[in-house]
Amino acid sequence: MRRTAALFATAVLAGAAALMTAPAADAAGTTVAPRTADPAGCTITYNAYGATGTCTSMDPNQTWMVGGFCSGWDANGQTWSGALSSGWVAGNGTGTAGCLGSMSMLSQAWISLGPAVPAGPTGQISGYANKCVDVRGNNRANGTPVQIWDCLGTTGQTWKIGVDGTIRALGKCMDVQGGRTGNATLVQLYDCNGTGAQKWQVRADGSILNPQSGRCLDDLGFSTTNGNQLGIWDCNGAANQLWHAPA
Repeated sequence: MRRTAALFATAVLAGAAALMTAPAADAAGTTVAPRTADPAGCTITYNAYGATGTCTSMDPNQTWMVGGFCSGWDANGQTWSGALSSGWVAGNGTGTAGCLGSMSMLSQAWISLGPAVPAGPTGQISGYANKCVDVRGNNRANGTPVQIWDCLGTTGQTWKIGVDGTIRALGKCMDVQGGRTGNATLVQLYDCNGTGAQKWQVRADGSILNPQSGRCLDDLGFSTTNGNQLGIWDCNGAANQLWHAPA
């Protein structure tokens, strides 16, 4: 029995010494292409029970994850294997994926990239009262409000004006709630899905138009209060619809 356990542990550790990649899917269900090496600027470290990936030169909107497989024994002595994942990370940072249970060990680990990010300028979007367009709490969850806040240079204020018509932060898209088109419909962060609710035009007059609704990004109520959620409104050239976007 001891010899069998020793052989199994040796095989698991040998497998952990070789990195590989495999298909995965992001929150929107987009398949990630298999990879044969770590993405540029990323490294992965591992031990018998998990793996940690670190990326240091990633586009702020590029998503990535640590994935892998663990193997072990169940209570009846039967061998099993299961996947592990760090969940999606956007931009530079660290993701960790660990095996579950005391009788499981890492057998394979890799870093996979999410969908490619469109080209386009990146930076802050500032507007009324010199406030910045901000993702509340730097939270990547779907439905997180897009609001105004003091300009701080955080990742939640770092927007990419994509050539595909999207405006992105934290690897997700600025989105009109529910695809609605009425005045005062709120704006949020959501998985990029190619719908009209996520298409924007940064115009020469400083407005940001959502063509689907025919309305403009608006600091509702001319608010200067941190946390005021943005919405759409009839385009009128008012100061609360004038934005300075990266170009």
